[in-house]
Amino acid sequence: KRMPAPERFGRPGIYAAEGEKRGRVALLMGCVQSVLDPGINAATIRLITRLGYEVVVSGEESCCGSLTHHMGKEQDALARARRSVDQWTKADVEAVIITASGCGTTIKDYGHMLRLESAYAEKAKAISAKAKDVTEFLTGLDLPPSNKNMRLAYHSDCSMQHGQKIKTEPLKLLRNAGFDVLEVPEGHLCCG
Repeated sequence: KRMPAPERFGRPGIYAAEGEKRGRVALLMGCVQSVLDPGINAATIRLITRLGYEVVVSGEESCCGSLTHHMGKEQDALARARRSVDQWTKADVEAVIITASGCGTTIKDYGHMLRLESAYAEKAKAISAKAKDVTEFLTGLDLPPSNKNMRLAYHSDCSMQHGQKIKTEPLKLLRNAGFDVLEVPEGHLCCG
């Protein structure tokens, strides 16, 4: 059986789980990932479907609102948050997987951002609770070990370690994959 061309992954639709279905998740395609390196999302879809999860890619969401929020365009950011909340609520997923940590920080804050809107407060809170960085999601699964026998240095980005408070999951995944991981001295500081 041949694997489809990578560009097939990431188009709106539902990607079937391989083997026994373990669950259903959504993947944020995002505005940054889809432009800078669409291969990240394509690889994420391939991996998660191989692990038995159906992956929903919405045709309606594209940007979580993080960038416009940082530019001070709050109404635009809130509109994007509402659109994403609607899509993921409708998709009836157990998790929303995010591959860009800045987006993850924002989506995990949807409950706070939309707390004063009666039509969205509870839905946004539920989506925030389902938001998972891909490393959080994968760490919770039983992945097969690997023996890469390679040494690498790891420096977490600020939005991952400070915004989302994710510190151990990426290291655990890398070590379980067989890498000898060196943590960067003063890695809690910004990389510049």
